[in-house]
Amino acid sequence: MSEFHLLRPLWLLALVPILLLAVMAWRRRMGESVWKGLVDAHLLPHLLVGGASGERRRLPILAFALVGCLVTLALAGPVWERLPQPVFTTSAQRIVLLDLSPSMNAADVPPSRLARARFEIQDLLKASREGQVGLIAFGPEPFVVSPLTGDARTIAAQVPQLSSDLIPVPGPRRTDLALKLAGEMLDRAKSGAGDLILVTDGVGAMAGSLEQARDLAAKGRHLSVLAVGTAKGAPVPDPQGGFVKDADGRIRMAALDTKQLSALARAGGGRFLTAKVGEGDTKALLAAASSLTETVEKSDLVADRWREEGPWLLLLVLPLAALAFRRGWLLPVLVLACVLPPSPSYAFGWSDLWSRTDQQAARQLEAGDAAGAAERFADPAWRAAASYRAGRYDQALESLEGQQGPEADYNRGNALARLGRLEEAADAYEDTLKQVPDHADAKHNLELVRNLLNQQEESKQDSESSENQDSESSDVQSQQDRSQQGQSGQDSPDRDQGAEQGQQDNAGQSENQDPSGKRSGSQGQGSETQGEGQASGERPQGSEADGSSGDADSSEEQAASEAGQAKPQEAGAEPGAEDFSQKALGSASGQPDDAGQPSDEEGRVPRRLQAARSDSEAERDAPQVEGGSEDLTPEERERQQAMEAQLRSVPDDPAGLLRQRFLLQHLRREGRLP
Repeated sequence: MSEFHLLRPLWLLALVPILLLAVMAWRRRMGESVWKGLVDAHLLPHLLVGGASGERRRLPILAFALVGCLVTLALAGPVWERLPQPVFTTSAQRIVLLDLSPSMNAADVPPSRLARARFEIQDLLKASREGQVGLIAFGPEPFVVSPLTGDARTIAAQVPQLSSDLIPVPGPRRTDLALKLAGEMLDRAKSGAGDLILVTDGVGAMAGSLEQARDLAAKGRHLSVLAVGTAKGAPVPDPQGGFVKDADGRIRMAALDTKQLSALARAGGGRFLTAKVGEGDTKALLAAASSLTETVEKSDLVADRWREEGPWLLLLVLPLAALAFRRGWLLPVLVLACVLPPSPSYAFGWSDLWSRTDQQAARQLEAGDAAGAAERFADPAWRAAASYRAGRYDQALESLEGQQGPEADYNRGNALARLGRLEEAADAYEDTLKQVPDHADAKHNLELVRNLLNQQEESKQDSESSENQDSESSDVQSQQDRSQQGQSGQDSPDRDQGAEQGQQDNAGQSENQDPSGKRSGSQGQGSETQGEGQASGERPQGSEADGSSGDADSSEEQAASEAGQAKPQEAGAEPGAEDFSQKALGSASGQPDDAGQPSDEEGRVPRRLQAARSDSEAERDAPQVEGGSEDLTPEERERQQAMEAQLRSVPDDPAGLLRQRFLLQHLRREGRLP
């Protein structure tokens, strides 16, 4: 009794009107006793209507109050003991096998056989409310799209990306290998029974397929076939835009062979159906599979449930209820039901009669209205999922607050990654892997987040290196300006010759000297620019001044700047940073960049960093616009450019992950990967 409490304590408020009605009825009966003070006792029974039955009329009032109190206490739900409640689950395990052979691209079933097959699989997944579902795509080899899982929506999200060009190996279809892989998946799941649904337009390796179907049926695993196509057939498109031809050069027609498919279904102990518009075919397949293999089993989970003791109080009410019905006393109960305060009112519709708010929100989410579903969900986990799908990652993160478990940590990591909080996202994924070390999605996302963090660190280092090199280039430019001012005493033709000589030197041509063997100050500057523009480690030639102290000073300053810029390369600086500094110096000095012949160091720089650097150079050369990115610091601007360059380099290929997954499975099957 230490855990005694009421499950629904608000029902105790019903005692207030019950007791008020009982008191009012009692006081009304007591008013009849006023005649006792005015009439003699021996005459009173002859004057009052009903005589001495007035005392008996108080019995209904007492019975009403007692019944009301007992019923109210029963509705309040008194409990004090927990009982273990077993949890029952449906043990149905279903594997769908989709044929991705080239013949599935035939268009005798609009828009194509493969498109119709994808629609049929979507209907199958939508109807799979309980149990586990897996998906296998096959051609010359079978490939696991998704292992057995209880979340059919995860598989449904991958179905639209399935196409025949995902298969990494050419050759004829091998239905027998696909059936063998499906049996192995059921064996790994330790499933005694199960059902397989083959969606195809033909059978490859008929003898082996029949043998595999019989073996599966012997283990209680039934194979049903959903045929896609027509008996007339249609040409098979080829990748070049034409149609597949036979050895004689005639266009090959891919006709549906219903005899082989029906024979395979009979060998597997299942049903054979042809795909039709609507959900009738998929419902028939699921009904047949459920009647053959679906069982309800007791799971290992146990839920605690409070045992209500309130119904025992109703045993005391039954005799009084029978008496009230006999005497007609139930009318006050109906009045009481009408005057009780109503429950909180909500917008009520026809759908509210058959489903809860969460169920309605789930249907709304499946229909694509994620934002509306997020506002309707009462369950925080579902609300977080809907908010995430609607792009409201901050709201999804708020809904996940306080939730524990690997899935909550994984979803929290996804929301944090979308918000750009990569370090926190990495921590969330690590928490998930601590609880479930084999969580493949968490491993994949953690690797992506770590790559982004490394790229941000590289971008930050490149930004700092770029700032240092920009400051060095500005120092060189100022020194060159002072050198030009010191050489202003020379005649104009010599200056023109020196400038022209400097441009030729920067373009990679040989160094030209004047006939007297001496080099003017401006020529020395051109030679120095050549030394800066080259990617090799040649030592730049110094300026040989000819009788001017100003020229000597400028030559010393230029030599010092050259030595300062040569230090990073001598100290083993990264080639990419050295190359970027050369580009920055060339841009600052106004010299043309020799972009047609990239150096070896530039070739070793990652493409995404080269793109980011070219974007940063273009932004430095372009005029700044008010209200644009000028409010950002150089580090933030460089980081933003690197991120944009990386996003532009990502190919628009939603099926790329599936293609890589199939290739990895093929390589492992051949023993080329562990």
